[in-house]
Amino acid sequence: MDNPRPTILYLDTVPGDRIYAMKSAGVRRYAAARGWNAVAVPEAQSRPRCVPALLEAHGPLAGCIVDGSEGHEDLVPGLFGGVPVVYLDFPREVFGPGTLRITADNAAIARAAFRELSLRHPEAYAVVGFRTELLWTSDRESVFRSLAAGSGKPCLVFPRRREPAASRTARLAAWTARLPRRTAVFATNDDTAAEVAAAARAAGRRIPRDLALLGVDNNVAVCEASRPRISSVQVDFERAGYMAAKMVGEGLPPDARAASATYGPLLSVRRGSTRGAGRRAPHVLAAVETIRLRACEGIVPRDVVARSPGSRSLFFLRFREATGHTVLEEIRHVRLERVCTLLSRTDTAISAIAGLCGYRSDIALRKQFRLHMGMSMREWRAKNRR
Repeated sequence: MDNPRPTILYLDTVPGDRIYAMKSAGVRRYAAARGWNAVAVPEAQSRPRCVPALLEAHGPLAGCIVDGSEGHEDLVPGLFGGVPVVYLDFPREVFGPGTLRITADNAAIARAAFRELSLRHPEAYAVVGFRTELLWTSDRESVFRSLAAGSGKPCLVFPRRREPAASRTARLAAWTARLPRRTAVFATNDDTAAEVAAAARAAGRRIPRDLALLGVDNNVAVCEASRPRISSVQVDFERAGYMAAKMVGEGLPPDARAASATYGPLLSVRRGSTRGAGRRAPHVLAAVETIRLRACEGIVPRDVVARSPGSRSLFFLRFREATGHTVLEEIRHVRLERVCTLLSRTDTAISAIAGLCGYRSDIALRKQFRLHMGMSMREWRAKNRR
């Protein structure tokens, strides 16, 4: 009889949750490449008392991945005996040094958020953290505040307090009412962004006419249900799952300095909360669609203008009012999305990517990529390779 295939257990999945589904997909991708099984264990069964039965039922085990998004500090390494275990999205202080862990690069996420919001050229910035003072939200707030300070523009911070939900809602509405016009608000996750959107409605502040709003995670159920729909930084959760599974399967190289690795953002998903305040005339909507379809063919702003009625200057004004971005910024955004896709999901040579994404030269792309992503294309591929 053939030996059974090893299994990776991914503990704490919530059915229907998109973020967990993406992490689970990454685990499955690595397992499939190794010819292994991958089993997602629901949150209700991810309890210390359940671990012995899980280990017995799914043997032989390559290892376990424990997701800390919902806590589970009680799933200590000792419960798993000699089975390798990787902790995904646990605070650094949990379980001490030497524990295998994968965590989000919160500094990179904050930088991505600031880059996206700065394109609107706001008069001020603001940041709203998660209701509980957790490490990931504090890190994002801190980095964002530093970047705003470096821009020379004020950054207002919503103070966090221990209080009932109703009290926080009322206080957030009052704080939102006092924000300067043309403030770009960074919410450290999408649930917080939805709170800000509701507070702005209660305060009579219009998004995006008065305030721009950006969240993190691209939790589609939350972002699409809000009014307006919330723009968000898409974090690479699929890669997080893949990296955790790879750490289970291969461990760390002998010269590794720490038993941890990080994953970061992919791109910003633009929705109504960061669009401009102007009327979305049909010719502007058509121009956005043209850019989406043809940006990587090498079109430039004058090609987009040529398809639109009226004067060049009036079109550029209307486009920026409606989208919150210039035509050139929108073209660059679409091209960079395509560059990131090719870097993370294909083996396309870096030297060939410029020609596939509408850049006039490899040098132009490299300069633009470093300016917007804060690193070289080779460095970004090494961090985000799927």
